[in-house]
Amino acid sequence: GGSAPQVVCLLAQAKAHSLGAAPINALMPALGAMALSEGRGLRAHAAAAALALAGAQVELDPPAALSLLHRHRAHVMHAGCAHQTAAYQLLIGRCRLAALPPYKKSSPPSAQALQAHTLPTLEEALRGFGRLRAHADAAETAYYISRVLHSIGDIPGRDAAATLFVAAEEAAVQAAARPAGALVRFADPGVLEA
Repeated sequence: GGSAPQVVCLLAQAKAHSLGAAPINALMPALGAMALSEGRGLRAHAAAAALALAGAQVELDPPAALSLLHRHRAHVMHAGCAHQTAAYQLLIGRCRLAALPPYKKSSPPSAQALQAHTLPTLEEALRGFGRLRAHADAAETAYYISRVLHSIGDIPGRDAAATLFVAAEEAAVQAAARPAGALVRFADPGVLEA
């Protein structure tokens, strides 16, 4: 009974650290949340903990983060919410990007590999965040898509993704400025179309 609040607290700490100046500090609370949720059979919390831990690991050890995500795919897909599913897709894409060798103009990354594996995953994440109106997450995803499209030489696609990034950033700022408890106006364009 008392484990779920502890897991939620550890996940909140991991999230706060991941958004702060030193994301590495998210590792310990994420590991604690993972151990506690798995030990107590809290599947939904295990999904969130796996995402938090992979998010902290992605820049340090992309193969380990990717392996963790693959091991917990069932947790995320079956016990996680729609936002966690989109976050899972984003993290898979980020892991694949982080695992690439350092960029060299003489040997750029394989366009075929980026188009076949990384880009579809990021686009799926973007669709998921778009449906949820998770503007900040959509902006981050659009940024990665723009970078991938630039790397493969798709300049019109890059520009479209960059435009989407700017629009999502503006929407995130507007959403953050909205007073707490204020509802969206249903007459606004895009509200009912999602």
